[in-house]
Amino acid sequence: MPQIRNVAVLSHSGAGKTSLVEAMLYRAGAITTLGSVEDGNTVSDVTPEEKRRKISIYSGIHPYEWKGSHFNVIDTPGYADFVGEIRGAQAAADGVLIVVSAVSGVAVGTERVHSSSFERELNTIFVVNKMDRENADFFRTMSSIEDSLAGNIAAIQIPIGQAEDFRGIVDLIEMVAYTWPEGEPVKGPIPDEAEGMAREYRERLVESVVETDDELMMAYLEDQDLDNERLKQAFFKAVRANTLQPVLMTSALKLMGVTLLLDFMNEGVRTVEDHRTLRVERGEMPPLGVEGPFVARVFKTVIDPYLGKVSMMRVLSGSLKAGSPLRDVTQDADLRTAHLYVPKGKDLSEVKQLDAGMIGAITKADPVRTGDTLAAPGVDVLLSHIRMPKPVMALALKPQTRADDDKLSEGLSKLLDADPTLQLVRDPDTHQTVLWGMGHVHLEVATGVLSERFGVNVDTTPPKISYRETITNEGDARYRHKKQTGGAGQFAEVALRVEPMPRDGGEEFDWAVVGGTIPTNFQSSCEKGFRAALEKGPLGFRVVDVKAVVYDGKDHPVDSKDVAFQVAAGEAFKEASSKAQPVLLEPIALVKVRVPDRYTGDVISDLNGRRGRILGMESEGTVAVVSAHVPMAELQSYSADLRSMTGGRGAFSLAFDRYDHCPQHVAQRVMAEQEAEQAAS
Repeated sequence: MPQIRNVAVLSHSGAGKTSLVEAMLYRAGAITTLGSVEDGNTVSDVTPEEKRRKISIYSGIHPYEWKGSHFNVIDTPGYADFVGEIRGAQAAADGVLIVVSAVSGVAVGTERVHSSSFERELNTIFVVNKMDRENADFFRTMSSIEDSLAGNIAAIQIPIGQAEDFRGIVDLIEMVAYTWPEGEPVKGPIPDEAEGMAREYRERLVESVVETDDELMMAYLEDQDLDNERLKQAFFKAVRANTLQPVLMTSALKLMGVTLLLDFMNEGVRTVEDHRTLRVERGEMPPLGVEGPFVARVFKTVIDPYLGKVSMMRVLSGSLKAGSPLRDVTQDADLRTAHLYVPKGKDLSEVKQLDAGMIGAITKADPVRTGDTLAAPGVDVLLSHIRMPKPVMALALKPQTRADDDKLSEGLSKLLDADPTLQLVRDPDTHQTVLWGMGHVHLEVATGVLSERFGVNVDTTPPKISYRETITNEGDARYRHKKQTGGAGQFAEVALRVEPMPRDGGEEFDWAVVGGTIPTNFQSSCEKGFRAALEKGPLGFRVVDVKAVVYDGKDHPVDSKDVAFQVAAGEAFKEASSKAQPVLLEPIALVKVRVPDRYTGDVISDLNGRRGRILGMESEGTVAVVSAHVPMAELQSYSADLRSMTGGRGAFSLAFDRYDHCPQHVAQRVMAEQEAEQAAS
């Protein structure tokens, strides 16, 4: 069986990642025609939404054979909204290709995927693509990579000519040149124009290699001649261990450098056995490779219209045969798989067995979720979960018809199964169904999937803000409820005092009636009335952080009953609250914005304009992280606004922090809008 290597291809949007994958598959003979993103006929972008937007939305797995090795190349989205697909691909990968545009250089997306790959200890290879484009500059891009990204990074190639004049590559390991006079690379001597730069970058490469090997370092410091074969062995060992990150180059559209990249990956990408020990939450991970018991991690879930739920897994240890029992350790559920598959683009091919290193799939395993650990019965190991970022933008969903309403829950369940970066919230204050995602495009695509695949049509609006209210002083009221009809009447009188509680102190009810003016059997009735009245205070919103004390009242021997004291207590609470200087509270979020240094001033100014309070700023290389407390009401369009402000180079995280007093001018506007909405309904 050939060695299996799984490689995730990552980049910032627009670096030419999908075009490079297409070129690799074409050069390897896995496809016979070369598609293009512009024409919408690449093997990676297959859904109508991807073709329409000309971006990758879902990760695609594309196998190919190259000189005795089997590769699964995982093409991932470059657009930051689809980070869940990226994180899943990293969990399935042995190594990553990080594609950088020779025109625009390192972008925020590049930094994000590099940081998350480095954290996962994946061996990393950089590919500078678009070398043939106008304004392409390898050396400028190389400086951008070295200045912006952590680690021991070294070019192993330099260009012969640049931009429109790009016509060849110098291999710094063998010190030979390659040109492409008629498609396939032709080896030859290094031309004079590149000789000086080649020697300079070769020396840099040697320095980077000897840093990873103590014996070589000693020989280098003693000015001994270094054997090139020994240097190569140390180089590839360092690359697979990720103690050295090499930089190669390509023009995907002209198929230049692609064959050299395929050759390099045969030695430069580790196999499953080369992995360092995987992090576990429980138990001990068996040895990686085919010798151990079966262990796999589910890294992606697909809802297929014909096969139903498809769980994609990366096999880490042992083997699984079709029909064998297995266990979802995460969900504590027993499974049996009648059929096993391997993915190839949008298709699945059935196989009899999955071995360590392979990417496979099982179907109709309902308990299984993305990130779950699957294992042979009796193997109690739980791998660390795939860490996903929290969503930052929300839309309220309203079914268009009664039929859509009936199908909404099932459709949303399938949607959330397939995408762990989506979150569903049913807001108890606004009574809205709210879908949270990573940005405007993410949510737009999600609601499109609801309609196209699951037949659920919804209208979307920005969600209502969950305002609340509280009191700032004490208030007192007495309310008599008297209702006399032809039959039995209703009577209750309640005297009640309200007091403010500390923020997040909750809502309390106290009974201070003495002398039996209200029989104690009506105490629970008064508390029910108080709790019901909390739903809508004098300003029209849910009341929080308040204490109510019933201290007096009257009853009637015949007409007093439970419902009467509920009404009296509720009305007394409303009157007392209106006298206790009620104020509006608004939700405040902790926002962390990550942008290149040059945008820091614009970001801080914009956050101040959103009534934000800047908490501080940290520097991470060429990137600044600005932290601020900002009202949630001011953040509903922030995802799109930040992207516009920074040319797509900014990113942010958002988390609810607390409720705080709403400024008077804002409170008046909110209450006016509330009244107008109620009048219109």
